[in-house]
Amino acid sequence: MTSALALAAVLSHARGRYLADIGAIASLTGRDVAYDYVDRLTTDIAALSSPAPSDARAQYVVRLASLYDDVVEQYLARAGRPPGSIRGLGETLVRSSADGTLQPLAVYVPPSYDPARPAPLVVFLHGSGGSESGLLAQAGLTQLADATGSIVIAPYGRGYSGFRGSATSDIYDALAVVKNAFAIDARRRYLAGYSMGGFSIFRVGSAHPHEWTGLMCVSGGLNGAADADAALRDLHDLPLYVLTGKDDAVIPSVYTTQSAGYLRHYGMSVSFYRQPDGTHELASLQPILESAWSDMHRGIVRDPPEDLPFGAAPPTLSTGFKP
Repeated sequence: MTSALALAAVLSHARGRYLADIGAIASLTGRDVAYDYVDRLTTDIAALSSPAPSDARAQYVVRLASLYDDVVEQYLARAGRPPGSIRGLGETLVRSSADGTLQPLAVYVPPSYDPARPAPLVVFLHGSGGSESGLLAQAGLTQLADATGSIVIAPYGRGYSGFRGSATSDIYDALAVVKNAFAIDARRRYLAGYSMGGFSIFRVGSAHPHEWTGLMCVSGGLNGAADADAALRDLHDLPLYVLTGKDDAVIPSVYTTQSAGYLRHYGMSVSFYRQPDGTHELASLQPILESAWSDMHRGIVRDPPEDLPFGAAPPTLSTGFKP
């Protein structure tokens, strides 16, 4: 693996080339996405140049920076790498059907992938303020992918809150590209989301419910009556796996729990997982994420815990609360 300081030097050079060409790049990506990458590069160069607090953190930052460098090189080349050529962790660019821009997509292909044997696919949506690279740079997710032989992709969604508008079409553009590039098992395609992404799966999933075999909501929930109606109308027959950390101070566990109870009350197949010492950090939920991931891939639906509230009305967002 490239050392942190060596990668910082590579990224510094890439940032200089990127800034020199940013006007042309913005015409390819859209202005917001183009300038987002300047911020990402600056943050990562600083992180790589400072002593890492732990080995795990150092590995995460190196993986993250490698993905950013991958995207920058493709933007400078004015073309994305063929997604089917990716093995392990990588990025590609997907042409938007909404406006023709090139949008980043993080991809993980496990070592066990064999085109002769169609693989499961998980489309994982990142949280607010996060990115496609930041999500897949986490070793916990790629370990889960290895355990189930799953390809995992993470769209950026332009950083839009809730993956709304063209961000939703970006997700389905990415899905179409990956289905064409890899042998994907049509019986095992899953839509997952963390935090903001966990709220977004209901609206995004209801846009094309036939594409999905199951759903996973991590530290998220129902974002109002419209999403609740869409879930019960369009996603009712899909198994749903809901995860929360008991000590989550960002998305209160009670809100995620009430969302699960409401959907279960109206007949959805909901499996619920609560991490006793879990916070909003995805890494803190790894034990229940492993359980839910395995259940989802095996099609197992768990009985609800005795304390899961069964509410006839969807939970109400607290004042000032924004997923």
